[in-house]
Amino acid sequence: MRKYCELTLVVPLPFYPEPLVRRYPALHALAVAAETERDVDGHDILHPKTLHLPKVGRALYAGLFATSLLRPLQKLHDQHRFDAMLTAWAYPDGTGAVALGKALKLPTVVRVMGSDINDYAHQPYRRPQIKWAMRNANRVIAVSRHLKGEVEKLGARPDRVVFIPTGVDRSRFVHVPRDEARLQLGIRHSGPIVLVPGRLSPEKGANFFLDALARLPSGVHGILVGDGPERSKLEAQAAALGIGSRVEFAGFQPEARMHLYYSAADVSCLASLEEGWPDALMEAFSCGSAVVASKVGGVPEILALTGEGLTAEPGNAQSLADALGRALEVKVDRQALATKMDAHSLDATARRYVETLREAARRN
Repeated sequence: MRKYCELTLVVPLPFYPEPLVRRYPALHALAVAAETERDVDGHDILHPKTLHLPKVGRALYAGLFATSLLRPLQKLHDQHRFDAMLTAWAYPDGTGAVALGKALKLPTVVRVMGSDINDYAHQPYRRPQIKWAMRNANRVIAVSRHLKGEVEKLGARPDRVVFIPTGVDRSRFVHVPRDEARLQLGIRHSGPIVLVPGRLSPEKGANFFLDALARLPSGVHGILVGDGPERSKLEAQAAALGIGSRVEFAGFQPEARMHLYYSAADVSCLASLEEGWPDALMEAFSCGSAVVASKVGGVPEILALTGEGLTAEPGNAQSLADALGRALEVKVDRQALATKMDAHSLDATARRYVETLREAARRN
């Protein structure tokens, strides 16, 4: 976005009192984080602290978020005279930002991304606050048409909800020949590999993938890239299914290495029970990987961008196994598939975001 507008980046961090930090060492990095840091391009990222009450005060998160940021943002606004504010995630960030926008008389654009609308907006204490935010935001960016419809159901004016699919960084997610990628990753298996990228949490449906893998020929292996609360349960499931030797839990991997995993795989798979606009599918296509994913959220829209990929019924291991089996039988021109993503770059997304912010500022 910096190519098309002047931008100040504010990334709030939660405040933890010293006694709590001493009790929970994992909080130390947040407690000592600098108020300002430089990003890789040499620009400042500001880190004001926000009050919150972990777990017990979730209904108050948006109010505490807005209250904590009012003075820091007022000071910044006095210095820079912003034209508009952009935030992501409906709650607490988006809801708090809309309140801040009203207080500062600053047009506010909220980007909704998936679970913030598909899940949070159906929780009793969050729903009224999210509905208020969606109705009062100057613009809402929905990353899929499905989410656009859900936001409109919450009461947002249709002319204020804009569908902007999230693009992919074509300079980072690049196609590497499959064998070369496997060599760089130290993968010795020469047969078919299915990659499952994503957090190991219930809504991502990795358990259904393991059930599906057990129904595929023994030469098919799976690699789960990501970490999360379900990991030990999934490892136990793989052992119980007798496929422990066919599954690798690769853990969290830095983004700079993900293109190798996508390129090494024959198919990338998302067995999610819910999604907004999963970036992993955009990344997989950009690296030339075939795709199989649950038919949820914006998944069909992503597959339509390339005309490639297969869907499966969410929560249905047999449907997933059938789709994976068909995908593994098809020979894909991986370089041609990757090239199709040139039309869906992050630069194109950035231009549309800036256009939406300008429109919000003009129509405020």
